[in-house]
Amino acid sequence: MCDHRLYRRQMRYHVIKVITPTLKPAKQSHVDKIIALSYRLRDAHVIWQTAEKASLTDNAYTTWKFCVLLHKVLRLGPKEVIHDSSDYFSLIQSSSIHWEKQNNLTCYCISAYWKVLYGRICFLCNYGNFTNNLDCDVSHIDDYGENCRISLLMDIFDYQEHLNGLLFIVLSALDVQNLINSGDSRQTFLLAQALPNAVSDSDTLYGYAFLLVKSLRLQLPPHTSSDLCRRFSSIYTIVQEFFDQISFMQMNFGNLFGIPKFTTTLCLDIPELALQEPTAPSLMDC
Repeated sequence: MCDHRLYRRQMRYHVIKVITPTLKPAKQSHVDKIIALSYRLRDAHVIWQTAEKASLTDNAYTTWKFCVLLHKVLRLGPKEVIHDSSDYFSLIQSSSIHWEKQNNLTCYCISAYWKVLYGRICFLCNYGNFTNNLDCDVSHIDDYGENCRISLLMDIFDYQEHLNGLLFIVLSALDVQNLINSGDSRQTFLLAQALPNAVSDSDTLYGYAFLLVKSLRLQLPPHTSSDLCRRFSSIYTIVQEFFDQISFMQMNFGNLFGIPKFTTTLCLDIPELALQEPTAPSLMDC
């Protein structure tokens, strides 16, 4: 009990250090401590309660930093943080609505990030076979019935569309920042902190979406299969454009933001899959 009180006190300290209402970036050491403490406590309530006390509607920097932190904890923390975070859906929604009403690109980024986090928590609550960082044994997916695989694919599409919304608004904001304030990289660095985890999630989800479309197209009626293929192609054509844009940004600024290398080989001729076998490799073949 004494240890838990100590861990909770330490957790509050490090969360407060991360979500300071300034442009100054959080030290990675604080983030690492938060993730380590989440395993000791096996819950996320103290993280949420600390952020709620700091307010997730008063200061854009505080809220943005918390979104970035939460995404990292959801990816790297224990399974309990997913289920605990689902208790705060109303807080996520109210904060998202608040920032969406503000006429500011940074605020739009916050609202888009909340939608991503909401979708991520829902997805992982619904699919227990997936780890926090969205890994899953492909054999588990193969064991799903047809209806379950269709539902999984639709949920992957929905989450990817939330990611696309975040990537679009963040990259748009970065373009504006470069034009308006090219001499100050702090705002650019702050917004770009969303990219590494969003890119990793997109990269991972593509592989599962490809495998699901590839298997379902042979089992579904032609019009249903065609609809799935079109949605897949539409979503991941946009992803490819984002990947190209981020790669170009990295060439100009270096890997300043710690964005991971892409492992995905995007196969964007999916509509033709209804007629023939794909020749391009999927992520799982790479």
